[in-house]
Amino acid sequence: MRKSPIEGGGAVVTVTDITERKQAEHKLADAYDVISSSIDYAANIQQAILPSEDILNAVLTDHFVVWEPRDTVGGDLYLCRVWGDGFLIMLGDCTGHGVPGAFMTMISTGALDNALTDTVSGETGVLLQRLHQVVRSTLGQNEADSISDDGMELGLCYVGSDMQSVVFSGAKFDLFIHEGDEISVIKGTKKAIGYRNVPKGQEYDQHVIDGLSSKTFYMTSDGLIDQVGGERKRGFGKKRFRQLLLDIQEMPMSKQGEHIYQSLEFYQGDQKRRDDIAVIGFKI
Repeated sequence: MRKSPIEGGGAVVTVTDITERKQAEHKLADAYDVISSSIDYAANIQQAILPSEDILNAVLTDHFVVWEPRDTVGGDLYLCRVWGDGFLIMLGDCTGHGVPGAFMTMISTGALDNALTDTVSGETGVLLQRLHQVVRSTLGQNEADSISDDGMELGLCYVGSDMQSVVFSGAKFDLFIHEGDEISVIKGTKKAIGYRNVPKGQEYDQHVIDGLSSKTFYMTSDGLIDQVGGERKRGFGKKRFRQLLLDIQEMPMSKQGEHIYQSLEFYQGDQKRRDDIAVIGFKI
């Protein structure tokens, strides 16, 4: 700002100063509009890679999905793929949120499709291992001078054509199962997909669950679990999530998803949303 001394101190702001400031404001506004438009368009692209309701209805007659990025785009995703004579349901949580997280969802989607072609259907543990290798290769994490230390946590459920069992594998991801008056948890392997410190040959456990007619399955990203709220301003937590799952069992699946989201919003209160939210529930 240009200044001219006047009696008693102070400054005189010239017309030129005001004009330059206005020009700078217009440039900032234009830049913001361009960036916002780009991110809005990116949101359309990200939503396009998610399975449509018609696709989900074709394989899961009773289900719900809660998916809400913290920002316009995010790092959580869910996918449905035909695999051999069955189908695969995946819920994943990529590094970061916003634009970086969204980039990782694109990379992870391509990596999963690549890994599916290399893996015998139903071998979910082997699929995760192959996915891990593809992600590491794509991000250059096998190189000594790699600058990438990104990846994802995810859960996979495979259902064969006989619809008699669910095969589950998780990479730092759990599967919650309701049966009777209990919620049991099958824990995934304690290693994620990608990241430099996860060995290239990392193996992932595989679990087979039978007796599907009496069971309901749930997976959630940590956005819900870690959301701070309540009187004590603490994370929502897995214990509260398990109790919530018990509380909603008399509701139809579509209402269960709505109730989970409403419960999260109530718990969150006036606290800021910390992460993307993704929850899926289904029956076979």
